[in-house]
Amino acid sequence: MRACDRVDGPGVRYTRILRGAFLLIVVTFSLLSAESRANDMARRVLILHSYNYTFPATTIVSEAVRQRLLERSPQGLEIEAEYLDLARRPDEAHALRMANFLREKYANVHFDLVVVIGFTGIPFIQKYRDVVGSGVPVVFSDVTRATYEAIKLPSDITGVISELYPEKTLELAERLQPSARRLVVIGGSDNLDRRWREAARKAIEARNPKLETLYWFDLTYDALLADVSRLPSDTIVLFLTFFADSEGKRFIPRDAAAAVAKASAAPVYGLFETYLGGGIVGGYTYTFESLGTATADMALEILSGADVTTLPPRANPRLDFRVDARAMDRWGLKQRNLPPGSIVLFKKPSLWDEHRNLVLATLFVVGLQSLFVAALLLQRRRRRQAEISLKESEERMTFTAASANIGLWQLDRATNEVWATEHCRAMFGLAGDVPLTRDTILAAIHPDDRAIAVAAIRRVRNARESTVTHVRVMLPEDQVRWVSIRTRAHPGDQGTPKQFSGIFVDITEQKAAAAEAELQRQEVTHLMRVSVLGELSGAIAHEVNQPLTAILSNAQAALFLLEQESPNLAEIRDALQDIVQEDNRAGEVVLRLRNLLKKGETKAEPVDLNELVNQTTTLLRSEMIGRRIVVETDLADDLPAMAGDPVQLQQVLLNLVMNAMDAMASTPVARRLVTISTRTTPAGTIEVLVKDRGPGIKSVQGGRLFEPFYTTKEHGLGLGLTICSTIVQAHGGKITLSNDDAGGAIAGFSLPAQEFMVAAQ
Repeated sequence: MRACDRVDGPGVRYTRILRGAFLLIVVTFSLLSAESRANDMARRVLILHSYNYTFPATTIVSEAVRQRLLERSPQGLEIEAEYLDLARRPDEAHALRMANFLREKYANVHFDLVVVIGFTGIPFIQKYRDVVGSGVPVVFSDVTRATYEAIKLPSDITGVISELYPEKTLELAERLQPSARRLVVIGGSDNLDRRWREAARKAIEARNPKLETLYWFDLTYDALLADVSRLPSDTIVLFLTFFADSEGKRFIPRDAAAAVAKASAAPVYGLFETYLGGGIVGGYTYTFESLGTATADMALEILSGADVTTLPPRANPRLDFRVDARAMDRWGLKQRNLPPGSIVLFKKPSLWDEHRNLVLATLFVVGLQSLFVAALLLQRRRRRQAEISLKESEERMTFTAASANIGLWQLDRATNEVWATEHCRAMFGLAGDVPLTRDTILAAIHPDDRAIAVAAIRRVRNARESTVTHVRVMLPEDQVRWVSIRTRAHPGDQGTPKQFSGIFVDITEQKAAAAEAELQRQEVTHLMRVSVLGELSGAIAHEVNQPLTAILSNAQAALFLLEQESPNLAEIRDALQDIVQEDNRAGEVVLRLRNLLKKGETKAEPVDLNELVNQTTTLLRSEMIGRRIVVETDLADDLPAMAGDPVQLQQVLLNLVMNAMDAMASTPVARRLVTISTRTTPAGTIEVLVKDRGPGIKSVQGGRLFEPFYTTKEHGLGLGLTICSTIVQAHGGKITLSNDDAGGAIAGFSLPAQEFMVAAQ
């Protein structure tokens, strides 16, 4: 073995193994620590604003993105922001300068995500992608869907699409200005303005508004302000965007919109949230804050590991009708015309909104004090109110009853004492010092009616029953007053009536009016009888003349026989008997006429309707012969008796037969036939029918024949059937008129049998 060779023992080998294991642990721990440090490293996000910071939308969206990223990101973030200012300087040289600036500024910086706010930044980042490095995901915001579909972005660029609907803003304007007649659409001359102009024109024309539409697109700023100041008030102004005018002057759209709204002589509407507050009435808009929040949420997904190529663009979800309350007040627009769910901004806060806590505290203190005061006064107020209410109620009830000529009363059965209003004393003629009792009330009633009043009260058994009776009250100087007594019982504990109460109603005027009406009806009825008999005067004269002629002939014959030497007593006796018979016949005619012509109160007596028919046909016999009319009768043999006024019933029958005769004036002589029949009905009534062969009743006349003063005759008064109907109804019957199936008309009336009816009650 050489001296330089060395053989290690077991201890040396064990030491070497321990050293290797230790080194392995140290290396592993270092690698894990490096990976942990790499995971804890802050992510870098670059926000590129297409416009200058002076654009309000840029500021709102940027701040919303920044706050959302910092609030929701589970890792640390380093956010850089740059303003490209491409709206005010759209030339390519400026874009190149900005690209070189960013390339140098962030030459050694790696970004994990780029957020582009505004449309003009999209072409910039596409062209100068090397500024942020290849493969860095890009999230954009505030790009319309039409623009997105037109530019054909690569798959690693996605974002949030802004959906705007000019036609919805126009709908809002039409609701607030229903009487508008024209629409003016305003837009600038910049490339961005032209995009909005074309989109708005298509949306408005698709809606096809019934308005005269004018597009003011390529005007100078000063000309635009001058033109809007001369607009009629019934104009709707729709403001799109105004980045530049026709002379190339650059503007911030919000400021241009505020200037137009201030100068305009008609309400102005806009498409963006930032326009509100500067005089624009409102529009259908989203908020730029919600746009920034949606953009940040998509960025957070990508920072959390989501593949950008799998995330399609999303639409901003929050669009609402938004209006400025101050602008609406300026133009007198009504909030009730707003679409449901509209958001009203800049509304003047009420006292409740500004000082809610103070108002609540004040209300609590006042309410507590009110409760204490109410508790102290409640008992006293209840007692006084009950007393006053009872007194007022009694006074109102008494006054109301007296105004209606009614008296209130109550009878205590045990004491016979009566409580009554003062009007009761006046109705019964009782002095104020006379005690009111059952006996004093009865003493004032007519002696013939006292039993009726007592019986009416005794008939009341329980509270559900009531009675009404009419009595006469005797007043000084033999005056009579009619009083209606209405009675109701109030049962006691045992169920028997303990008290009676009711009302006294003065019906003297009603009774007098009814009597006057009855008298007038009788007068009219009598006049109608006289009128009918006047029409029959020739026939009546003939009826009287016939027996008188027969009497004269028989008397002359008797005188001739008496002059004979040997008079034939038998022939003389026959002549005298004929004289007596004809005299009786003439007397009956005169008696019937006298009964029909005389006036008098209605009376009820037994009436034989068959005999009444015979008397009427006898009375009209000469008239019928003169009119060449045949009369047939069909009278029931076992006709029951009935009670009524024979004169009035004969007037009814006489009127119906005369109407039948008049109806056949144009009927051929061979067919002129009047049939009068009587019969009993299963309902227990007696029916009298008069049938003719005239033209019948026309349908237009059927419902009016019983109306007063309606007549189908040339010289008629229109009262005959009305009076007949009144007479029959007063006898408890019914009168009818109808057409016969065989031709002609049938007039009839039915009366109850075996009843003693008092006519014309």
